[in-house]
Amino acid sequence: MNKPKLSIVIPTYNEKENISKILRKLNELLKDIASEIIFVDDNSPDGTSQVVESFKKKSNNIHLIRRIGRRGLAGAVIEGIFAANSELVAVMDCDLQHDETKILDMLDMFSNNNSLDIVIGSRFTETGEISEKAFSKTRELGSKFTTLIIKKVLNIASTDPLSGFFMVKKESFLKSSENLQTQGFKVLADFLATSRNNIEIEEVGYKFKNRIAGESKMSFLTAFELIGLVLSQLLKGRVSIRFILFCMVGLSGIAVQLLITGLAMLLINQFPTSQTAGIIAAMTSNYFFNNTITFRERQLKSLDLIRGLFSFYLICSLGAFANIAIATYIFGFSSNWLISSFIGACFGAVWNFTLTSIFTWKSK
Repeated sequence: MNKPKLSIVIPTYNEKENISKILRKLNELLKDIASEIIFVDDNSPDGTSQVVESFKKKSNNIHLIRRIGRRGLAGAVIEGIFAANSELVAVMDCDLQHDETKILDMLDMFSNNNSLDIVIGSRFTETGEISEKAFSKTRELGSKFTTLIIKKVLNIASTDPLSGFFMVKKESFLKSSENLQTQGFKVLADFLATSRNNIEIEEVGYKFKNRIAGESKMSFLTAFELIGLVLSQLLKGRVSIRFILFCMVGLSGIAVQLLITGLAMLLINQFPTSQTAGIIAAMTSNYFFNNTITFRERQLKSLDLIRGLFSFYLICSLGAFANIAIATYIFGFSSNWLISSFIGACFGAVWNFTLTSIFTWKSK
């Protein structure tokens, strides 16, 4: 196959029922354009990869990247763009909510403007809209409000920085790739914020349609990861989304500790015992929240879940001792309890995050 004019990257997770539908639409649309379609599947348990493999045998323009032990839309998109064989790469979801016909408009925009870096499919231009069946009114308002906040906080010049539908020059994308976060859902917002004013952007409005099959991947985890992305960008990318989520979970542990300690004091009125119960409860809640949120793609189950819990207890206990030791040492020559305590807490957080990343939630 000759070098394609266009690569289309489609990240998937449990999209078995949509593969044939999206291929039919794209093949009809691009029948006169040299193109390739790259599915990036996060080892879907529903057999999505096997369905793609069956179509791959019938066509040399269909490719599959099957990711084992790695999850996350952003990481999937980044890997797909890296694997693309063309200079222009379109990214779209597999759920048929994006209007694939706009891909031709995007190609025309690139043909007419050699300096263009990215064309974004936007739901919020004058010609863009959201189907009434796709979003409830409440969710649509929430999406618009979140988009407005992201644009203001990260200083992004796009009407829809949270879009999952865009076409980008591979060369332009690769220039920012080392600074992009592989965790999370909103790779476009990350790319736009990282690139700042160094790229030329155009937009094309489209109607965001109702999902045909499968289940939406949007959840409260998406919101947490979006907060992590914003904070990471505000810190110039020096702190990863994962570490920010780990710290957010740690803050929730403080509330758990205070609650359990208070309840225990009401029942037994013994502070050392109550404080111990509060600390154990906090570590336990932190472990399960981290397993669900921070290390979601490495999530432990069954016996590994129990093993991981005791590993987490041990590492965090050592981290607590290290926290105390560092804080005491700093206080010895500074006499400032606030600074000493803060430095100790920071050291403890880095210790816990680093060691649990290595030993509790190992990369597969």
